[in-house]
Amino acid sequence: MTVTFPPGDFLTQHLSRLNQASMSALLCLAVAHTLWTLTGAFPLEWRPYLGNLIYFPLCLLAGFVTFVHSRILAERERRAWRWFTYGILSWGAGQAVYTYLDLNSEPTFPSLADVGYLALIPCFLAGVVHLLRSTGTFLRTLTYVLDVAIVLSAAGDVVWHTYVQQAIEGYVGQPVPLVIALTYPLLDLLLLALTLAMLMWRPQGLRSLQIAALVGGFALFLTADILYAFQSAQGTYQLGRPLDTFWTWGIVAVASAAYAGPRIATPRRVARIPTRPYGVVLPSAAILVSYALYFVTQVGRKAVTFDGGVAVVSLVVFTRQLVALLDNHHLAVNLAHQAAHDPLTGLLNRSALQERLQEAIDDGAALDERVAVLFIDLDRMKHVNDNLGHTAGDHVLRTIGARLASLLQDADFAARFGGDEFVVVLPGSDEAAATVFARRLLDAIAQPIVVHGKALHVTASVGVAMCPDDARDVDAALQRADVAMYQAKGYGKNTFRFVDAQTHETHVQLLQLEEHLRRALRHDALELHYQPLVRLSDDGHAGFEALLRWNSALLDSVPPHTIIKVAEQHGMMHELGAWVLRRAVRQVGEWRRDGLKDASVSVNVTASQFAHADFARDVVALLAEHDVPASALVLEVTESTLIVDLQDSAEKMTVLRQLGVRVALDDFGTGYSSLSYLRQLPVDILKLDRSFVRTLNDGSEVFVQAIVSLAHHQGALVVAEGVEDAWQVERVRALRCDWAQGYWFAKPMAPDEVRALVARTSEEDPGGVSPNRSAT
Repeated sequence: MTVTFPPGDFLTQHLSRLNQASMSALLCLAVAHTLWTLTGAFPLEWRPYLGNLIYFPLCLLAGFVTFVHSRILAERERRAWRWFTYGILSWGAGQAVYTYLDLNSEPTFPSLADVGYLALIPCFLAGVVHLLRSTGTFLRTLTYVLDVAIVLSAAGDVVWHTYVQQAIEGYVGQPVPLVIALTYPLLDLLLLALTLAMLMWRPQGLRSLQIAALVGGFALFLTADILYAFQSAQGTYQLGRPLDTFWTWGIVAVASAAYAGPRIATPRRVARIPTRPYGVVLPSAAILVSYALYFVTQVGRKAVTFDGGVAVVSLVVFTRQLVALLDNHHLAVNLAHQAAHDPLTGLLNRSALQERLQEAIDDGAALDERVAVLFIDLDRMKHVNDNLGHTAGDHVLRTIGARLASLLQDADFAARFGGDEFVVVLPGSDEAAATVFARRLLDAIAQPIVVHGKALHVTASVGVAMCPDDARDVDAALQRADVAMYQAKGYGKNTFRFVDAQTHETHVQLLQLEEHLRRALRHDALELHYQPLVRLSDDGHAGFEALLRWNSALLDSVPPHTIIKVAEQHGMMHELGAWVLRRAVRQVGEWRRDGLKDASVSVNVTASQFAHADFARDVVALLAEHDVPASALVLEVTESTLIVDLQDSAEKMTVLRQLGVRVALDDFGTGYSSLSYLRQLPVDILKLDRSFVRTLNDGSEVFVQAIVSLAHHQGALVVAEGVEDAWQVERVRALRCDWAQGYWFAKPMAPDEVRALVARTSEEDPGGVSPNRSAT
């Protein structure tokens, strides 16, 4: 693998190229050294020089590779590979001393060279320890330690039988050489055991190939150290033999582990739970090796002898199994807790709530006790998440969860239902006790919560259902408490309400209306009626406003305001508005094809429709589909529609007017900024709200006159809505309103009635429609 660095850093890119060259040179030297030893290490006179000096470039190149790898890692991993670098260089320093002694025919074992050689092992141990990651829990850490102990004790038993006993006999009376000779394999064993255990507990970010390379390298050092110490004790070691290549390839293996590492720093994580076969294979192999060695050593003996190594391995393995059982039990308990609790707040989750609540309801029925179910919704949590971030929102939820838990007593329990909703259940509680608890709960929630150093005030709305009075099962209890909670929101929030039968019935009806309305939209079961707009100058038709009607087979006639309410509450306004616009344009197209050449229609546009980026393009496509000229369509918008984005609204209205579509400002005068909007927005028609027409005798005449003058100055027509009496007609005409609309002229009518009306008025009065003649 090629180690790369962030672009733009010349030094690091240069080091990357040097790293590749160094690894290639290291492999070439190792291969050359191996071939040289296998072919006899000729010429003999060069052997002391080539056999010793070859290690200097090997250590320097390997140290460079590990150092370069350390530069791109996070702090802990960087220190690990720096320790590997120090170990390789210390071994090279020991080799320098050894070379000096060997070339000067001085004793090489034991000597100062061993200081450098032995320093490699604690450096490598420090590197391995820095590579280890937290295993998360005490039991898992103990398991890791025991895995190391199993491998170490089994390997130590092998070393004892194959080397240590012979070393003790070979160094009789030489305590210093003996200690040094034993130190090499013992430290190597510890290093190898730690690394083998990493195969079972591999940290995230450390690749299997890296661990395999480290294991191979440490095994080569262990083997070389044991064989060297043994041959030195026997006086049979010779330079330039294949044994020397063990150190060579051990150095190469450590460098290869660095070279095979990740290219970027990896986040520190908890070590993974062993899922690979190493978790079973290594301890099992250690046991098999230990017992196999024991039986081999017993062959030929008259009496069975005690083997301390086997006893230690057996004891460690037994302990390991006990710890594994405890860990499995702890894991099962944790999993059971996680399955029943919300990870953020620690309260029960929804599934556990449903189970516990049903038990509480059943127990209450058996004991003739009532159970209070409090459904809690935090007010304005969306504002918290949008303005302070979801981390702050999570902090608020955790704090509220802790406060709820602190209020519970005895058999009470609380759950996070989802999002910013919670449920508290009070078994054996009556309405009085539930009332007291609800007030304490609201007070607790309302206490300030410090977020980012600032005090945040959160309130809640609470609905209370009493079981079994209000419900006898979980779903009904939660649903009715939820309805009561929304009723509490309707009363201004930060309060609580008990289930009210009438409110619940209304809620159920609205839910039924929602489903029926969705079905009506799918099956095109809604209708549009059309109310004429009359020119006050000649009583002629100026157009028709499309008004929604719904005659349900199951619900009879549903009032328009109820339809709008249901659509708004359930996110159906865009779909409903699109249906109205599509049906109205289709209808005016049919009228024009039937001979009503000047027919035009006004359509109310919802805020969600108007805010859509492709609204103007969709209108043009709809007109083209039904062969309707743009001048035959008037789009009516309200102040609440425009206030969302005034600049965007003005741009869309300009585009629509340029296409020929007229724009009317509906319910004018009801908003706080209506006059301001009239000056800022390109409006063709201004529809004066019916409240002004109704109060013309009560002082609104001057205000209406000012609106008419301003509208005419802006080039807009004025329509008086809600005209129902003859005196209102005369008054709005005197105030110079251009058009009028209301029951005095005609009620909303079906499309066929519009055709009949136009035909009848054309015969009676070619100029228009006489007042009140079509109002019946």
